[in-house]
Order: sequence, then structure tokens, then C-alpha cells
Amino acid sequence: MICPACHTTLNEGARFCSNCGCAVSAAPYARQWPRLERPREGRRIAGVCAAFAQRYGWDPLLVRLILVLAVFCGAGSPLIAYIIAWIVIPNEPYLLPQMTSVTPS
Repeated sequence: MICPACHTTLNEGARFCSNCGCAVSAAPYARQWPRLERPREGRRIAGVCAAFAQRYGWDPLLVRLILVLAVFCGAGSPLIAYIIAWIVIPNEPYLLPQMTSVTPS
């Protein structure tokens, strides 16, 4: 990384130049994964399986099949975990439609 003011070579991750004290703009931190939110569209019951599929990049059908198998083999405890996840995982926020400007003719 190079200081934009005095062109001194800096350490990666430095926020200020050690030579002139100028603030160095670094790229903002970007999340690698989307948030765990229950989507508004594509859900079947509560959107818990769709939320996990969206978060980790899996197929929602595969997550639902794993849940069904876990409920049959897990004596009901996965069903309790599903209900708790339904309560804890927030809904995806509503998206407002984009306003288009109309020019009078």
C-alpha cells in the first residue's frame, strides 16, 4: 500500500501514513456471507430451510429433505429446533419498489 500524499510504502492494513500522518483509505470490510434471514419469497412453511439454504448457498430442496429425514430419525427434537429457529431468525426486510421519474410532456 502506498500513501497518496507522500508516496511512502506502508504496511498492509495501515490506516495512517507513518511518514506524514495522512489518513489512508482502505477498502471497506465486506461480508463474505449474506445474513441469516427468512426470505419473503420462496418459503414453504416459515422460511427456515430457505434461510439456511440462502445463507450457505445450498439448494432449498436439499435442506428440506435433510430436515424431514432428521425429524423422522431424531424423535421430534429437530422439529423443536425448527420452531426455535422460526422464532429467532428475523424476516428479510421489505423492499420498496423503485420510483421512476416521469417527465411531463
